[in-house]
Amino acid sequence: MSTEIKADMPNEAYHGHSAVGSSGLKLIARSPLHYWAAYRDPNRKPQEPTPAMKLGTAWHAAIFEPEAFEAEYIEIPEGLDRRTKEGKALFAELEASGKQPLSFDDMARIKAMTASAAAHPISKVIFGQDGGVAEASLFWTDATTGAACKIRPDYAVPPCAMFPNGLLVDGKTGEDMSAAGFAKYSMNWDLHIQAAYYADGFQQVHGTSGPPAFIWLAQEKAEPYATAYYSAAADFLEFGRREYRRLLGIYADCARNNRWYGYPQTVQPLELPAWAAKQVAEAVAA
Repeated sequence: MSTEIKADMPNEAYHGHSAVGSSGLKLIARSPLHYWAAYRDPNRKPQEPTPAMKLGTAWHAAIFEPEAFEAEYIEIPEGLDRRTKEGKALFAELEASGKQPLSFDDMARIKAMTASAAAHPISKVIFGQDGGVAEASLFWTDATTGAACKIRPDYAVPPCAMFPNGLLVDGKTGEDMSAAGFAKYSMNWDLHIQAAYYADGFQQVHGTSGPPAFIWLAQEKAEPYATAYYSAAADFLEFGRREYRRLLGIYADCARNNRWYGYPQTVQPLELPAWAAKQVAEAVAA
């Protein structure tokens, strides 16, 4: 089984690599056809990032790669009016710098969020570890299915005295990052699949005796930009492991046969979510 770590792989090259990542597996859960359309269709159109996605990318860089953030982003001066001749000329200079312009307000928000995250005592421990690396690309071949797999952790600490099996840190932003809010967020966004896939992949690549510790840096997007850290519990990881193994099996079968099917070609009975089924049952029983 082959494994590889590429510390300096560009983000575009990673996402263009044919190995399957956790986002791809989540799409397989919808249907293999959706995965094919997003990753394999030779005529697929590049996805244009939304303003929110661009801001999220900038936040990740500021948190996990501060030097890269300084090198890649530039602030648009407050009040710059691109409708004026002077404003157009100044904006053209910003673009000519080769850096990505960020609005004054967005830059201020990212700086405030970065300061809040840095002030958290857990941040001081994690980012003070020697050897920690952001956005490294890890590749391995799954022993059971033969599928080529990949992960790109936001931040990883290799096995060391404090973390014998290593540490993975994943950054998330949202409206409510309280314990209750993040618990809902984790299920809505299938974080169990990502956490288990990343943990198992990291273990395969590094050859450790057990999976790494996995934690989330969760931060709210509005003032006061509250920051919290949460760990992935063993049962949460096991739940994710069973699900990603199921999806990886489907992926491998589709790739092997080059058959990327969509939804069933039959009339399916409507299966309501548990909360809705309960409402229906109560209403019928009344």
